[in-house]
Amino acid sequence: MGSDAGLLGSANLRRRSLLSAIPLFMLIALVIMLSLLSREFLRLVTLINLMQQVAPIGIVAVGAMLCIIIGGIDFTSGHGLAMIGMAASFFYVSGPFVGSLPMFILSFVVFGALLGLVNGFLIAKLNILPFIATLAMMSLVQGLSLYINGGTMILLVGSPVLGVGQGRIGGVVPVSFLIFLAVCVLAGIMLRHTKLGVYIYAIGGNETALWYTGVKVQHYKIMVYMLAGICTGIAALLTVSTIAMATPSMFGTTLIDAIAAACIGGTSMRGGKGTVFGTFIGAIIIVLINTAFIYLNIQSAMQDVFKGIVILFAVTVDAVANMKYNK
Repeated sequence: MGSDAGLLGSANLRRRSLLSAIPLFMLIALVIMLSLLSREFLRLVTLINLMQQVAPIGIVAVGAMLCIIIGGIDFTSGHGLAMIGMAASFFYVSGPFVGSLPMFILSFVVFGALLGLVNGFLIAKLNILPFIATLAMMSLVQGLSLYINGGTMILLVGSPVLGVGQGRIGGVVPVSFLIFLAVCVLAGIMLRHTKLGVYIYAIGGNETALWYTGVKVQHYKIMVYMLAGICTGIAALLTVSTIAMATPSMFGTTLIDAIAAACIGGTSMRGGKGTVFGTFIGAIIIVLINTAFIYLNIQSAMQDVFKGIVILFAVTVDAVANMKYNK
C-alpha cells in the first residue's frame, strides 16, 4: 500500500514538473518561430523594443500574480494605469507638483498605493467579492481618467522624466527593463524570504486555517492589494515616460496581458501557487505573441481571441496539474 502511494506521489511530482516547464518550452518555440519569420527579429533594435514593451506589462503582471495567489483578482490595473498617469501628469504640469521631478515620480507610487488600499479595504474589511469590488473600481477609475484634464491628453515633451521610459544604460539596456527586473527581484525575495510572502501563499492555500492561527488575514490582504496598486503605479510611470504623454486610453490591453502573463507563468487561479520567475517568462511570451501577430499581419482583434485561448489553456494546464489519480 505504501509503495503504491509512493509511486502515485512520484508520478504526480513528475507530471507537475513537466507542466511547470511548459511556459519555458512556449518561450523557446516562439523565439524560434519569430527568428524564422523575420531576420529582423534578432536585431538589437528589435530586442531593445521588446524589453521596453515587456516592462510595464510585466510589472502589472507581478501585481496581478500576488492578488491571484491569495485567491483574489484585480480588474483595476488597466484603467487604473491610465487614471494614475493622468492624475500624476496633471499635478506635474499644472498642480502642486509643477516642475518637481521627485514628487512627480513619487506621486505614481502614492496614487497606486491609494488605489490598492481602496481595493483591499472593500475586499478585506467589507468582505466584497474581489471580482465585484475591483470591477466597480475599474468603472470608477475609468471615469476619473476621463474627468481629469477634461479627458484630453497631457503632453510631457522635453520633461526629464522621459529618461525613465526612454533612457538606456550603455545605450543598449532600457532603464524601464532594469526597473522591471528590480521589481521581480524584490517580489521574489518578499515571497521566498519574508513573513508576508509565507502568509500570501497561506491565504491562497487555506485562509480559514490561517485565520484560526491568529494571523490578521485582512491586514495582509490589504497589503497585497496595495502592492498590486504600487505595481500599477510604476507601470503607469514607465508608460507615460515612454510615450511622453498621458491619455485616458493609454491602458491598451494591459489588464488582459497581465492576467494572461500570470496564468501562463503557472499562477493558479485556485490560489496558493505562483512564482515571480514564471510570471516573468509569461510576460515575455505575451509580448512575443503580440510581435508574432504583427509579423504575420493578423488583425489586432484576433490578438484578444488568441490571448483568451491562451488563458484557457493555462487554466486547463493548472486543472490537470491539480488532478488526482482515481484508484
